[in-house]
Amino acid sequence: MDKEPGQWLTGGRDAGGTHFSPLTQINRDTAARLGFAWELKTGTNRGMQATPIVVDGVMYTSGVAGRVYAVDAATGRLLWQFEPPLKLRNARGSCCDLVNRGVAVWQGKVYVGSFEGVLYALDARDGRVLWQADTFVDHQRAYSITGAPAIVGKVVVIGNGGAEFDSRGYVSAYDLDTGKLAWRFFTVPGDPARPAEDKAMAMAQKTWDPHRDTSRGGGGNVWDAIAYDAKRNLVYLGTGNGAPWNSAYRSPSGGDNLFIDSIVAVNASTGEYVWHYQETPGGRWDYDATPPIMLATLHINGADRDVLMQASKNGFFYVLDRGTGELLAADKFVAANWTKGVDLKTGRPIVNPDVDYTRGKPVIVFPSGVGGHNFNPMSLSAHTGLVYIPTAHSGQALLQDPDTPHQQERMFAGVQVIFATQLLLPPKLLPPALRPLLTPEHLKTLPSMDMHASLKAWDPAAHKVVWEHRYPTFMDHSGVLSTAGGIVVQGSIDGHLRVFNDETGAVIKEIDTGSPLIAAPMTYTVNGVQYIAILAGSGGGGWNFWMPGNVAAERGNDNRIIAFRLDGGPTPMPPLLGPIAPIPAPPAQAGTAADIAAGGKLFATNCAGCHGNADRAAVPDLRRSGFIHDASAFESVVRGGALEKQGMPAWDDLLTSAQVEQIRDNMISVAREAYARQQAGAASAPAKVQFKEGHP
Repeated sequence: MDKEPGQWLTGGRDAGGTHFSPLTQINRDTAARLGFAWELKTGTNRGMQATPIVVDGVMYTSGVAGRVYAVDAATGRLLWQFEPPLKLRNARGSCCDLVNRGVAVWQGKVYVGSFEGVLYALDARDGRVLWQADTFVDHQRAYSITGAPAIVGKVVVIGNGGAEFDSRGYVSAYDLDTGKLAWRFFTVPGDPARPAEDKAMAMAQKTWDPHRDTSRGGGGNVWDAIAYDAKRNLVYLGTGNGAPWNSAYRSPSGGDNLFIDSIVAVNASTGEYVWHYQETPGGRWDYDATPPIMLATLHINGADRDVLMQASKNGFFYVLDRGTGELLAADKFVAANWTKGVDLKTGRPIVNPDVDYTRGKPVIVFPSGVGGHNFNPMSLSAHTGLVYIPTAHSGQALLQDPDTPHQQERMFAGVQVIFATQLLLPPKLLPPALRPLLTPEHLKTLPSMDMHASLKAWDPAAHKVVWEHRYPTFMDHSGVLSTAGGIVVQGSIDGHLRVFNDETGAVIKEIDTGSPLIAAPMTYTVNGVQYIAILAGSGGGGWNFWMPGNVAAERGNDNRIIAFRLDGGPTPMPPLLGPIAPIPAPPAQAGTAADIAAGGKLFATNCAGCHGNADRAAVPDLRRSGFIHDASAFESVVRGGALEKQGMPAWDDLLTSAQVEQIRDNMISVAREAYARQQAGAASAPAKVQFKEGHP
């Protein structure tokens, strides 16, 4: 990378994943001239989260569900496209859209993981499949792949997601040339009645209840953060939350539950455990340790230290020694009331007992499951020494749900989740148990309920925020780029690409793209011209409805790759959407009152994670669907997979025909209620709020 500064060879550009470029053509003085260079429309409309890679003038990037695009990086001309064959059954086990966070490119091969768990090695010249490997150990559990693979020595490593469901986390390493499995490392122990796979799992087993229900999987999935230290031949894995969230149900007798919510170092050649640091022992608040891991050298106490840094979901910025895992720093970078701090001697957080909902009382905790920082890449600038972090200030109310038996591929958190913004709803719409938490006296003990996002410039040496740019909605925390030109670049769900002064945070330039931006920008040169490129399309957490301020509600969510250059032209804007169509007259009510009630429960368990039934959302509003008029047509979609190519998986193996008809009965009832309100002049009245297993 030092010899070829115009290339962008890894997801984070360099081996440390810093998302920093030494290019200076676009800088504080010239950024005002930044304009449109080219775009590529992908024909999809879901979340776009990848950071493109550019090698020798060709851009390689992934899109929805693991599609891959090879593009002329100077013109945007599509060279080839790869679309993995998908049945989308695993879409039933994804909390957060059919996203993909990128490809890896090495020695003429492009590596990508498809949503349904197949790792592909493609020929970089034409997209031809050179080899493929099924990475899932159990297709009866809710696994999915949304993260990027990582080149780690002689192997390519890939993880998976599914900790909100019933999966047991692990990573797999495959030979770069043949696709042969080289090693596999599980992140939580399996059935205690069986021998542990290795010494690490034997160690971890001691931190779990020996009589726990292993059918729930355990979680700990490595769904995003993987980093490689070639000097030490170590691969670092950031692990996810436990499954279920509720530790009282996951491990009733307690324990730290290794290795959930941890950073684990393993030998890149063998997959053997080397060290770990657990950020949230026994976690119960969805505090994955999966945000991007960054490698760097910092001057600490008079000496240079090779460190690993992570701005974690739990609200702390961690600095660890890369060789030993020694904790060097743990500082709050957002409001966090789940702990009173971290003891640097022991490395353990001082947990606040007042936010333990497993005792049966509801609590309000900060940060929320959105995290102080999530999957959106941060950037370390070699120009300023600052880390630019996309952050969220958000809290959530948690109420323990009754324990229920494991249901295959269904989400079960063991807790109801109500984001702090929802706590501002009229009290009659909230569970009664929450109301004592909303008294003025109790609210005074909490961080501000003003939910928002911020781009924060963090000084890892001084342990403080240097500057902050605030956004009005807490879901607006897109990825970041910094450069030697003295700038920081970040997109927004309002459609604007903003260029900041890296020292002061002053906005130098704004470009309205008309498309929501949540991916990280990147930059490269072709023929001496510097470009900045970004993927456009909203998706991820909360993907199935548009938060206030998301331009997708006005102009749709058509996915694009957009590139900019100095003295470019005006950026093409997607057309404004038409007026919201009224709810058509629903069919006559089918089913009994008991069927309608049963259908509501089935909908909440199986469908509500995607279908919010809002006036304008990312997925079809079933109140307006013609399919509810015809029982056979409805079943052909839900059980038969008639709309599988549009993103609706088949449920024939998990739902009976009778259950599907009960769901239709409930949808007709919901549609009739909404239609009656509309006809009475109450169009756009807020829909009834339901709380069920983490889904409002």
